[in-house]
Amino acid sequence: MAMKPNQFKEFLKKSLVEMPHRPIFVKGPVGVGKSDTVSQVVEELGWEFDDVRLSLLDATDMRGLPAIDKEKRETIWTKPEFLPRENDNKDRLLFFDEWNTAPKSMQNALLSLMLGRQIGEYKLPSRTRVAAAGNRIEDVGSFVSKQTPALNNRGIHIEFQTDFNDWKQWAIKNRMHPMVMGYLQWKQGEGLHRFKEDVDTDAFPTPRTWSFLGLPEVEIEKGLTQSGVLYLGLDNGILAEAVKGTIGQGEGLEFMGYWKLYKSLPDPKDILLKGKDIIPKEGNVMFALCASLVHLVRDHQDKINRLVEYSMKVEKEFSVVLIKDMLKTDMKDKLMSCKAFDEYVKMNKEIIIG
Repeated sequence: MAMKPNQFKEFLKKSLVEMPHRPIFVKGPVGVGKSDTVSQVVEELGWEFDDVRLSLLDATDMRGLPAIDKEKRETIWTKPEFLPRENDNKDRLLFFDEWNTAPKSMQNALLSLMLGRQIGEYKLPSRTRVAAAGNRIEDVGSFVSKQTPALNNRGIHIEFQTDFNDWKQWAIKNRMHPMVMGYLQWKQGEGLHRFKEDVDTDAFPTPRTWSFLGLPEVEIEKGLTQSGVLYLGLDNGILAEAVKGTIGQGEGLEFMGYWKLYKSLPDPKDILLKGKDIIPKEGNVMFALCASLVHLVRDHQDKINRLVEYSMKVEKEFSVVLIKDMLKTDMKDKLMSCKAFDEYVKMNKEIIIG
């Protein structure tokens, strides 16, 4: 029932293809990437994706408005815009987000769609799949309503769990800021997600808010880009307040303490490009340096062999971090085929197998 992000991703992809008429319900903590994971799967499949926020609708929005068929002298129901046309033949996912914060009337309408794949006279196209996501009662309290057994029995229920290693794989791929990577590695993932429903706080750390903090500039639509807070070039005073406003007061103070290492960090270019064997003694500095080296080598993949050589000169704990993080990237094949990697495997066979 409970799955880590990569496990859920694999399950969802296979179930959408091989069980097209079996609804999937996924629940999990706030801000852990449930909806993003669903969106990624659909994008990888190359399907259409209709994202509907169920909590913003009421029952009439789902069924549509009544109209009169003058020829038949009967009442008919107009189709809401977010439902695909009945003759649609594209593979698509109709995704209902925030489904368990919707009013009971909406959940009953959803039950009809799940049970018979139709509402009133409207029928879902055969190639349209249905999935829904929501939060757990323990995370958002009274905002989440308990589902009826009738609705619960209409699909497969999965609990989405956070996992630091899965998140790292995603973060490395998306070039998360190395200081975020180093900080969370230093804390062994402890600060990745912290949320208590009974604590009065505006901001708190989640995979979502760490991305607000540390993702580089990306194009969100043509001509419009967006950067993480750490890339805004703010002075430390303003940056500290922005960080606390992104990941919370407590985590923000801890992170800013770690951020002070940034200016004293050895230049990773000296190690990777100039061949200098600079090995700091402090563990927190080494975690930040390892993240910076993995970040840098992606732009200098001809230096992968050099980085493996360096990894064999540092303490095993940091050597493992360097190699395993590189194995999580698109550099995996180049890494495993470089000359120094053969020597590394002979020295650390148990690490690679593990």
